[in-house]
Amino acid sequence: MNTLAHISLKRRIPLQLGSEGSRKGEEDPMTEGAVYGRIKNWLLAQTLVPGQLLQIGVLADELGVSTTPVREALTRLAAERMIMSVPKRGFFARTPSEDDLLGLYSVNRTILDAAVARWPEPAPREATGTAGQTPAVSVRERSAEQLARHTGELFLEIATGSGVAEFAEIVRNMNDRLHHARVLECEIVENVFVEMTKIAELVATHERAQLRPALDAYHDRRVQVAAAISKELLLRPFTTADW
Repeated sequence: MNTLAHISLKRRIPLQLGSEGSRKGEEDPMTEGAVYGRIKNWLLAQTLVPGQLLQIGVLADELGVSTTPVREALTRLAAERMIMSVPKRGFFARTPSEDDLLGLYSVNRTILDAAVARWPEPAPREATGTAGQTPAVSVRERSAEQLARHTGELFLEIATGSGVAEFAEIVRNMNDRLHHARVLECEIVENVFVEMTKIAELVATHERAQLRPALDAYHDRRVQVAAAISKELLLRPFTTADW
């Protein structure tokens, strides 16, 4: 039985690739990079079901561009493993399996640990009226979607701080591919807001000795519930309202 759903995007859900709607008829056409960025943001907003066909013609029509930049953008996204490319059939939405999640968590853990190990030694703190105080880091009052984005930004900050460009590129890809899982973690992982507040504080204060075990614990907790997260991703396609 064919498990890839051939679903018309217009019939199921409006694409909503941008607040300005279709670009057709504008004097300045969208660049290839803009087409890629718009489609990726739409995918991250989770308006699809697993296996849903990404119809090149519909996407091109919504964006007001030819099918060529859309096909190139989808090819790039498939190479990044954000979607599936099936020869002679097209491009399809994908959802990470339990094994996929375990692999992603392993890669993310390894890169972040290596990045922290390469952080330069922090400069001595200047004496100020607030010396010794921990920088304020507000995480707890965020929505699940906001926390998922904040987590990605925090991990990218860790990778960038290493000075290794490849670490940052890998973490960007991990952020994209784990975004939906991180949204659901707020329901499945206990005290996730408290956990991320602590990690944010350790990053802000450059506490390498405490940050590395905290990141290990973060990934251990998610490995333990990877099966539950994968199941929810398959059963509950959702749309984020504030993307």
